[in-house]
Amino acid sequence: MSRFTRRELIQGAAAISAVYPIQSFGIEQRHSKHTVRDHLWLFGVPANVNFPYLQRRSLMTPAEGALYLSIPNVLMVQVEDKAKGVVYPGFEPPYDQYALTLRPFEQVAWSIVEGGGVTDVARRDQIIEMAMRTPNFVGLYMDDFFRRPPKTPLGALTLDELGRIRQRINTREKKLDIMVTLYVDQLSLPIADYLRLIDCVVLWTWHPSDLVNIEANLEQLKKLSPSSRVLLGCYFYDFSARQPISTESMRLQCETGLRLLRSRHIEGMVFLGNSVEDQGFECIEWTRQWIQKVGDIKLGN
Repeated sequence: MSRFTRRELIQGAAAISAVYPIQSFGIEQRHSKHTVRDHLWLFGVPANVNFPYLQRRSLMTPAEGALYLSIPNVLMVQVEDKAKGVVYPGFEPPYDQYALTLRPFEQVAWSIVEGGGVTDVARRDQIIEMAMRTPNFVGLYMDDFFRRPPKTPLGALTLDELGRIRQRINTREKKLDIMVTLYVDQLSLPIADYLRLIDCVVLWTWHPSDLVNIEANLEQLKKLSPSSRVLLGCYFYDFSARQPISTESMRLQCETGLRLLRSRHIEGMVFLGNSVEDQGFECIEWTRQWIQKVGDIKLGN
């Protein structure tokens, strides 16, 4: 695997900044962007937070992970993992220094509901305020938001709480999108009222064996919420089996996603994520080369 110096990463960030100038617009305007690469996102988590799964360190940050794959958009998802009494810390407030490292990227969204469905009023307020004043922040993300029975309530936030957040972020000066994680096994939950308050769904297939059903699950989501804009979530790592995704499964995710993107059935793809990119997995290098191959393909208006 190639190794980057900090100087090379900074130079790479400057290059991306030149190609993808910072703008203030919502994700819904991505159709004005013309290449496949413009529609690709990195699911960014704190460096080394997945050590309990990998059992070996990862040093790659979200910014480095996006640069490595040549992806211009970043989701920042707070995660704190625990194993055998050891805490692998997440992003530490205040968050503005993290936002500064992300300024070269075209679009950024930050989690107000964190990994595991954790949310906190004070952190939400800090993130919303940061997102409203930071030019290239375009969205708020809610990870692990929906809860499967018998867990209650259905969402990490109530409908009233989510509605108040929506009112707060829709101003004349700037509009932020609300984005949410939805796993394919949650498609049968009674979540239609929530989806009416959400702009964009990131649809994730937890088990690689279910990837053959991507298009059928997408169709089910469209029936549940016809107006939802959809990003396809693509794992590099099978967290249930604790092993990397096979190259064959990676190819299936990417080629299906490209076909759905070109036909406008989805709005983009999200790759998860930087915490496994420096592990030498074959699926990572395959995806990196695939992005180099298809990234500049132009999409019709």
